[in-house]
Amino acid sequence: MPIAETGHLPACPLSGVGLTLTEEALMPRTLAYLLLLLFPYSALGQNSRPATGAEERPKGRARIGVALEGGGALGLAHIGVLEWFEEHHIPVDYVAGTSMGGLVGGFYATGMSPAELKKLIEGVDWNEILVDATPYEDLSYRRKEDQRAYPNAFILGLRKGLSLPGGLNSGHQIGLLIDRIALPYYKLESFETLPTPFRCVATDLVSGKQVVFEQGSLAEALRATMSIPGAFTPVVDKDRVLVDGGLVNNLPTDVVKQMGADIVIAVHLDTKPVEAADIKSLFTVLQQSVRVVVAESELRGLAGADAVVSVPLGGYSSTDYKRHEAIMQKGYNTADGKSQLLGKFALNDAEWQEYVQDREARKKTLAPVPQFVKVEGADTAQQTENIEHYLTPLTGKPLDTDKLDRALTRLTGVGRYDKVGYRITERDGQQGLLIQVSEKNYAPPTLQPGFVVDGSASEEVGFTLGTRLTYLDVAGFRSEWRTDFLFGNTYGLGSELYRPFTPVSKWFLAPHGTASTRTFKIYEQGNPLADYKLGQADIGMDVGYGFDRFSELRFGYEVGYLDTKLRLGTPVINSVSGRVGDAKLHYQFDHADSPVIPRSGVRSETTFRWFDTSPGTASAFPSLQANIEYFQPVSALGSVFVNGEGGSTFGFNGTGIPQFFLGGPLTLSAYGLNELQGNQYYLFRAGYLHDLWTLPPLAGKRVFVIGSYEFAKMYAAPNESKFPNDFAAGVLAETVIGPLFVGGSVGDTGHHKWFFQLGRVF
Repeated sequence: MPIAETGHLPACPLSGVGLTLTEEALMPRTLAYLLLLLFPYSALGQNSRPATGAEERPKGRARIGVALEGGGALGLAHIGVLEWFEEHHIPVDYVAGTSMGGLVGGFYATGMSPAELKKLIEGVDWNEILVDATPYEDLSYRRKEDQRAYPNAFILGLRKGLSLPGGLNSGHQIGLLIDRIALPYYKLESFETLPTPFRCVATDLVSGKQVVFEQGSLAEALRATMSIPGAFTPVVDKDRVLVDGGLVNNLPTDVVKQMGADIVIAVHLDTKPVEAADIKSLFTVLQQSVRVVVAESELRGLAGADAVVSVPLGGYSSTDYKRHEAIMQKGYNTADGKSQLLGKFALNDAEWQEYVQDREARKKTLAPVPQFVKVEGADTAQQTENIEHYLTPLTGKPLDTDKLDRALTRLTGVGRYDKVGYRITERDGQQGLLIQVSEKNYAPPTLQPGFVVDGSASEEVGFTLGTRLTYLDVAGFRSEWRTDFLFGNTYGLGSELYRPFTPVSKWFLAPHGTASTRTFKIYEQGNPLADYKLGQADIGMDVGYGFDRFSELRFGYEVGYLDTKLRLGTPVINSVSGRVGDAKLHYQFDHADSPVIPRSGVRSETTFRWFDTSPGTASAFPSLQANIEYFQPVSALGSVFVNGEGGSTFGFNGTGIPQFFLGGPLTLSAYGLNELQGNQYYLFRAGYLHDLWTLPPLAGKRVFVIGSYEFAKMYAAPNESKFPNDFAAGVLAETVIGPLFVGGSVGDTGHHKWFFQLGRVF
């Protein structure tokens, strides 16, 4: 655990107002600090007292310590500097860092060579680490349902009133990377005993003080030093809330000096100076305000160094992780340009070999064979038992960290945990896995809002706002109560209680009920024909079996009513009202890589119903509807997709109202809404999806161009053309509020239109 805590956070004169650590005052500080994602930042204060517990070392030569500055992706330049040091026999007897400097310094301190660090960085999926959302494939089946129904990034917690998570990124993926590197040092008593003695700096938001980590969990220290406020969820340690040390000491030359270094080398990340012409928008004004605030403290850090390697990184930003090779090379080249100065610190061959041997002797390797699983951090004994049971197959064999990472990521896909980490522990002389789960402190319950804007009819835009309220464990462990509220073009309320037979059973019961009223429009090409008010309600009970996180089978019975009333226009379908009763069999399979815009995978859905009664019909009748979609990458940026669907009442035509409708986006896009009606149809769709560019982090993910061809047939539909078909094309963006499509479609017999959709595109 860290034991050095010193230095109050100074006031930050953002917008002319000094800040204190009240909840209200932290908000502008957090906003300002988020801006630091776009440029390397510096300390806002760096008072500290000497660290303790330093190990005595021979004094035959001057001891060299290196301080590594924080700066996001820019901090990867430190690897290039360290690489040059190694090649030129410049020893690093002590290393300390903050944020990315702390992460690089910590990995180097475990004995990783610069070559190993470069290989590690090159193999990291930075998009996965920075976005940190649980991959769609790893979500539980019910969380997949949530993402399909509400395809956006907003999830609010209700555990302590309406609240947001502590950061945009829980830190789960970067935590797994850190856990893997720190695994051999699970018995570490002091960071002084690492191959290279190490310190890193974090900030305690409760006390406002600097925290220098020098002992305890290396993984926790590294997670804390790089937890950028607002971007990453803080590390909570008892009564302390730990975030990125850049708030108080971004270039910790003083910490290196206190470790016992005779010579302190600072690696500084130098960015392009700002010109007056660059300060135009609110964003750039706030950005430069932060730079002005931190300039003085940065100078104090540089003043504490005996030598400075200042890496010029004006052409890069702190989010340029994809340019890691160039950034690391910048560090190497800059050190090489300082060779005349740095060469004075080089060791001769004998001294260098002695230094390397000492470092290697302190290096630890570990090939554990865990015999048991122990869980910390779960709220209940049932959760603990469930996780232990889930991970037991990993025991009794050499630890496969890739397999363990996937298993822990799937635990986050259940929706209970922000992040899950691991380390080795011992019990009765045996090694085991200690699984550390971090419960979401803001949820459950959760609110998942979303909305759909439908501009598929040029004369009128439809809008529906919805939200899903979810409670967990209301009727036993793993039970869920989900309720949907809809307002706008559709007003509705739907609720379902999901309850497994036993805490570990795949069988479940699901009583449910819905009620809704909505506007149902029918167009012919661009001309409105009829406007119906459609009212529905039902209650029912399903029995189901969840095969895995990809598929589920349900069967049950529901009873309710249906009411259709013509409000405007020419009658197209019957106006009916009365009781509905049906038995249902439903199967769904989802093995796609995204709920919004899949690039690969397959998903399908099949529903069979037997209506024993329905308004407007004198006899029972069956209904079957099925669809399947397949997505296949054909290049790094492009994917093709095909979709087939169909429905039938197997020759029963006296169904009161038509059971199926075609026309509108995804179902003959060039046709008018619900233009074709009937009791038997098929539809085929094929297209190409090409990745264009990445949206800014807070705006969304990717932007695509898409083109598709559709053809369909609605049997016995009035006024149907011989071969309904169309081409559609447009731009598709995966935004933070949901998928947005803007484009147009041209079809047969004069069908054509421009349209847009927000909220669902597949």
